[in-house]
Amino acid sequence: MRRDILILIIAVIIIAACGIVLYPFLYGPASASITSVTTDKDLYHSKEIMKIAVSIRSQGDMGNASLRLLGIQDRYGDFQLHQEVPVNLSPGPHTLVYDHQLPTCSSCSGLAAGTYQIEVLLIQKGIVISNMTHSLQIEQ
Repeated sequence: MRRDILILIIAVIIIAACGIVLYPFLYGPASASITSVTTDKDLYHSKEIMKIAVSIRSQGDMGNASLRLLGIQDRYGDFQLHQEVPVNLSPGPHTLVYDHQLPTCSSCSGLAAGTYQIEVLLIQKGIVISNMTHSLQIEQ
């Protein structure tokens, strides 16, 4: 009788341990991360259209998320690229492409020739869950 109870207790402990280990994989919160940020070129000139490709890998369904693109800061402290795009991600890899027309590159626009940064943030419910930066050159 004691042996049967001991076997039953061990079986219950094993089942509970398996449930604790498997629960996060089956029902845990979805997560995602930015795996790369690229542009179609490394060198741009005034008024060109820049294609920004953002690769994301998602583990689970993620609704109510957004992708924020921020960069190309002029000498006045303003960002020439400031865009927020809503995204709904299903499990797996995703590539999102955004087109942005570059401003004129002159002293009156506050944007001199040089190296500029683009920061891409993946945000869900107001919390940054992943981010990555990319550098590019702008000339006249």
